[in-house]
Amino acid sequence: MTGPDRSYEIAVLARAFDLLDALAGAGEPLGATELAREIGSTKSATFRILVNLERRGYVRKDPVSARYRLGPALVSLGYQASNGIDLLSLAHPHLEQLSVRIQETANLGAIRDGEIVYLDIVESPRSLRMAARIGARDLIHSTALGKAILAFLPPEDLDRYLAAPLTRRTGQTITDDERLRAELADIRRTGVARESGENEPDARCIGAPVFDRHGVCAALSISGPASRMSDASLDHASRVILTEAALLTTELGGKWPVVDTLA
Repeated sequence: MTGPDRSYEIAVLARAFDLLDALAGAGEPLGATELAREIGSTKSATFRILVNLERRGYVRKDPVSARYRLGPALVSLGYQASNGIDLLSLAHPHLEQLSVRIQETANLGAIRDGEIVYLDIVESPRSLRMAARIGARDLIHSTALGKAILAFLPPEDLDRYLAAPLTRRTGQTITDDERLRAELADIRRTGVARESGENEPDARCIGAPVFDRHGVCAALSISGPASRMSDASLDHASRVILTEAALLTTELGGKWPVVDTLA
């Protein structure tokens, strides 16, 4: 069997892939000069490619060192290319259902490299809405997505995460270890994680975990402006998101834990 016809090769595209391969293999951030040397190109040509890759989230530039590393957009691509294919394809209809029923933005997220990564998003039909970007990252403990997953992690994984200081995103962010553990215990009881201004001021969010054969693998959430997300609205959203999370868990071959809200 012959390989691909090299007459179809696009030089600049090949260089972009060479850059990504170089960053993946380096094990540390690299500067434009180092990358140019790695791929056998000029610094100016390399920099132009890096600017375009950064704009699309495929590389990330450190503002202090001016060195580059792989970016968050690759997480979504990589997830789709591996076991995440089933999760993303199965989850999207549930996100659409959540957005339609609650009229707010619906999100799918998972923990990757110590952060929450947004894998899929269906935006609210309203003009004023909360919206992240697919591939974007957030703190785990300040988001409903993150807390929904944290609550159902194996104890050793949770202890490992809580061993590091908890970063404060807003004045409402929980940074006390014991207070967060108490909230996670409540999430395990109800199956629902709530977040009020902890990640973004004037925003509220509710999340529920999703399980596959191996355990908790992701979470669904609904986010919106605090002016619309009243306690009554969150109570209604809780019932809706629990239903969708449980259905998705079944589709993934997972087992939904017994929680009071579903009893």
